[in-house]
Amino acid sequence: MKSKFLSKLLAVCTCLMLLCTVFAGCDNTSGKTSGEKEKKTLTLAVGAELTTLYPLNMDAQNLSATRLCYEGLVNYEDGEVKPWLAKSWNFSQDGRDLTFTLRDNVTFHDGGKFNAQAVKDNFVFKSKTPNFRAWPGVVNIKEIEVVDDYTVTFHYDTPYFGYLNDFTFREIMVCVSPKVIEEDNFQTMKGVVGTGPYIYSEVKDGEYVNFIKNENYWGDEPYYDEIIVKYIPEASARLLALQKGEIDMIYGSTLISWDDYKQAASFDGIKGVVSPVDTKTVSLVLNAANPILSDKSVREAIAYGIDKQAICDGLFHGNQNPAPDLFPDGNFLSDVKLNTIRTYDKGKAEQLLDSAGWKMNASAGLREKDGKPLSFKLTYDSGEVMNKMLATTIKSQLREIGIDAQTEGQDMMTWWQEGVAGNYGLIIWATEENTEPQINFPKMINSSPHTPSLKAIEGSDKFLADIQETMVIDDQAKVNELFGRILNFSNDNVLELPLYYAKDLILFNTNKIKDYTFTDTPVMFEIDNIKPVQ
Repeated sequence: MKSKFLSKLLAVCTCLMLLCTVFAGCDNTSGKTSGEKEKKTLTLAVGAELTTLYPLNMDAQNLSATRLCYEGLVNYEDGEVKPWLAKSWNFSQDGRDLTFTLRDNVTFHDGGKFNAQAVKDNFVFKSKTPNFRAWPGVVNIKEIEVVDDYTVTFHYDTPYFGYLNDFTFREIMVCVSPKVIEEDNFQTMKGVVGTGPYIYSEVKDGEYVNFIKNENYWGDEPYYDEIIVKYIPEASARLLALQKGEIDMIYGSTLISWDDYKQAASFDGIKGVVSPVDTKTVSLVLNAANPILSDKSVREAIAYGIDKQAICDGLFHGNQNPAPDLFPDGNFLSDVKLNTIRTYDKGKAEQLLDSAGWKMNASAGLREKDGKPLSFKLTYDSGEVMNKMLATTIKSQLREIGIDAQTEGQDMMTWWQEGVAGNYGLIIWATEENTEPQINFPKMINSSPHTPSLKAIEGSDKFLADIQETMVIDDQAKVNELFGRILNFSNDNVLELPLYYAKDLILFNTNKIKDYTFTDTPVMFEIDNIKPVQ
């Protein structure tokens, strides 16, 4: 009898234990079973949806995500070109042939093999794409030869001093799976497929893009299992999400104003880091084809009437420096000596406008000539968080000398198209990465806001011819001579007015990220440079 009772009691206990196990499993809100490692996730924010994450054009919103999935043949790091997907390279004696030896252990995210044929397919396509006209390493290609599976040679008709550096441009000089390339489609691709440490995995329109770890990555194993890129268009909402821990970081001067940076860095648990090197030069392009700005005296008056130091003190709290010329220290064009350096001088600006016949209407607070007001449009890319504040400040400063600048923010594509069409008076512009300053000039020939302005400036034919010559020479002394003429022509004619040297920024939660180190090209977020909290 006792034995039967004990048997029943044992059976009941066993059932209870099984039920407890089941209920415990149902209450496992983390989604992990015993012994399973916790998923390591990094969440960051962007201001626009990643609908153009293709290396076909330069969209500032992609700068936080490009490096996650794409890689190039070489990289610029610590002041020199270093291997990436190519493990070595060499030039022919005459400088017209550049041969890359590729890594043999790399695959694309779709399983395709990265090899010499894939490189050829990528760069044959790029050579047909109008967006690459600024890079002689692409536009000067005569032929691409597949020497063997992992050796590829680029043949050129002429030598050029910057061929290798062209391949370091991280935003667009990368390799995609040939399967996503669509012949003659220069706007989109069939997918986001590269060789990088993370794979473009899931998209929820209006909310986020999810990247997962590339388990077959050729380099060091990626630290995070997934990276979530959330779409948060409003700057204040991004800061709130960071403070509440809904995102782990915000990257770049495109998304972070200096007011936001100062405010967020004061929060408990949030740290900010500023790049030690300048990212780019923010400038104004002045449209000489505009009826008012066709007079060089008016353009000069604008140059003297803008207080760059006040801009830096007021908008950036002194963290960025006024730009006396187009390039900061650190590259070969920063040594060019300009004929004229224009610093803020309100009196001189007013004198130039008076001499040009623009007289102040005291009742209106604006200058007039022949019954017409001194008024024109100032346009900017509304996707860059600082641009609206910068445009407002410039408008206010020009108003003090009797000029009416009508500010207009535009989406990136409209802003660029309207600029190239010449539908502006002033336009906020910026140089590309300062590691390769020469690429800023070929666009002026036919695809930047400088193009319509130059058509109205006497002597611009020689200026454009000098730019074209820089793209086909390898003599550094001659290169320096040409760029000396180019930069002085632009400055003498007030084609472009440098405003300040911009730095990049990052804000992050210290419970997830211990620190971040900027690269020599700080405009690009580098996932490997995050030091996570472990």
